[in-house]
Amino acid sequence: MGYYLKQHTGIKGFITHQDNASAHVAGYPGDIWVTENVTWAIRVGAEEKTKEEAQALVDAAISGSVYDENHPNAGEQIVILLP
Repeated sequence: MGYYLKQHTGIKGFITHQDNASAHVAGYPGDIWVTENVTWAIRVGAEEKTKEEAQALVDAAISGSVYDENHPNAGEQIVILLP
């Protein structure tokens, strides 16, 4: 599994059907992408990170995030663990 840092360009084709058919590309907070598709990472110019570096960026991006105040778990810290 590869961990990559790349801000989404917002342009169609950043992740194509062909990219996902080759190997799923999953996005996470902090501009982190997880995939085995190295071809996609090279095409978009993503910077490879270790799992620990990627997890730290995800953690920093969600730090202080809370559920909607009307949600039953309002006020609880959100935790996202990378695969």
